[in-house]
Amino acid sequence: MTQLSKSFNSHLPRDGKDSTNSNQQVATLSSTQLQRLNGLLSSGQRYLIGQDAKQVYQNGVSLSAALNGKKGETRMLLAAELTRLVRHVAATRTFQGEADIHDAVDDICEVFPSMKVDEILTCFKYIRQGVYELYGNFTINTLIECLRKYEMANTVVFREEEHRQRKRLMNTAAFDVRRLMSDLENDGKLKTSRRLLDRTYIPYPNDKTDAKTQSTEQHEETTSQTQRPKTNEEGTEGTP
Repeated sequence: MTQLSKSFNSHLPRDGKDSTNSNQQVATLSSTQLQRLNGLLSSGQRYLIGQDAKQVYQNGVSLSAALNGKKGETRMLLAAELTRLVRHVAATRTFQGEADIHDAVDDICEVFPSMKVDEILTCFKYIRQGVYELYGNFTINTLIECLRKYEMANTVVFREEEHRQRKRLMNTAAFDVRRLMSDLENDGKLKTSRRLLDRTYIPYPNDKTDAKTQSTEQHEETTSQTQRPKTNEEGTEGTP
């Protein structure tokens, strides 16, 4: 664990611009997410004891958010838990050193950014408990395949259920708005249509009806002005 810490700390931002950005990114996590992430960093899989797959999905912190907030600590957590898993399944031949652990963590971060950190650790536990058959061979490819199986069996199902609930809520809200407008219209509480308002006091320059009315009024005014001098001339000729 100490060797992993030193190795991962070498990739952490030091001073200057990168370090400042790293500190600012921590603020992007909500207080609840930050508290849960800190619990995972301090306790590992023990923090998830007593939680089923649905609770882990609902309360977990996505891997992308954890990496944005605490990249070095999150990678070190995955490396430490993977090292324990390798030891439990006796896969020391395929994972012979830290480089192999680093490669596996890199692949997890690249392939499963939307999975929750909690889900990844739960999948590690399932592998240790024999939920996924390893056939005596545990490699990075086998690990990725186990994570895919967990994602399809749990994460995707919960996402689709969440999407259906949101869609149902939006449809209910839209129906409530239409019903409210209908009730207000029946009670006569809706505003009068803008076409029925008094155009003398409320002009609408973009309204075609207003433009047509204005052009008609201008034409009538021009006609009256041209006819007015003729009337005056006729009156002058008629006077003795």
